[in-house]
Amino acid sequence: MKFMLGRRGAMAATVAALTVGALATGITTASATSGWTRLTTAHGAGIYAYHSAGSGKVTLSDVFNGDYVDVLCWKRGDNIANQGNVWYYVDNEWHAAGWYGNSAGWVYAPYVDDSNAWRTGLAECNFG
Repeated sequence: MKFMLGRRGAMAATVAALTVGALATGITTASATSGWTRLTTAHGAGIYAYHSAGSGKVTLSDVFNGDYVDVLCWKRGDNIANQGNVWYYVDNEWHAAGWYGNSAGWVYAPYVDDSNAWRTGLAECNFG
């Protein structure tokens, strides 16, 4: 019995050490604000090949209020209507109409969530 308790204690200590180690190394998402983001503005948004409205859309349908995009990071690009120059890189979209798109590209942040993810710590893209 004493051997079993020692073994359980060692297992608990190992789990605790691994948990502390994972937390210390920062194994988590790139930002607390990355991930599925619901469009909260009245403006529709296209998903573009580059962080420029002139680069052309990579999807047939825009995303609108109530739809979601999977935001990964941000980069500076075109400033549209003097609302800022922050664009989000996304790799998927989900439409409230019930369908899912798997297109990667850039969406103008003010048209998604008024650039809230960027203001609250979303990581800058290391590409693009």
